Amino acid sequence: MPTQPALDDELTDLFVTASRALVGIAIRSIEAASVPVTVPQHRVLVLLAAEGEMTVGEIAELAGVNQSSASRLCDRLQKLGLVRRRRGAEDGRVVRVGLTEEGKRVVDSVTEVRRREVGRVLARLHVDNAHAVVAALITFNDAAHEREERNWTFAGS
Repeated sequence: MPTQPALDDELTDLFVTASRALVGIAIRSIEAASVPVTVPQHRVLVLLAAEGEMTVGEIAELAGVNQSSASRLCDRLQKLGLVRRRRGAEDGRVVRVGLTEEGKRVVDSVTEVRRREVGRVLARLHVDNAHAVVAALITFNDAAHEREERNWTFAGS
């Protein structure tokens, strides 16, 4: 019977392998966007879709980048017409960043391409294996604090 560290290493290796497949799908889906965006830019769009308007500092924290990098990402996204900046209602010194309608369309279109590609992979699984994958992914997503799309701020809009 494998020891806990050996099991942890095996589990980590399996998730790293799965992540390579998912990263490939993610990159292909982002490349299919109507507006050319990078992976980090798309991540900011997804964070804004999930959380709603945020400050650049909040974006930096959630994206795991420094504030100047987050600011540059937002600058590029604003030039593409995918985000807008506005002064906070309570404090005019605070600048909030939010998605534009075009930004929402980009997130939606990338998500649709990604759903189709993932669906093709899942269609190859036996139903029993699919149920096991679902259970594992729910647990993994919870541990990673990743929110399902249906729980995003703009879901249903």
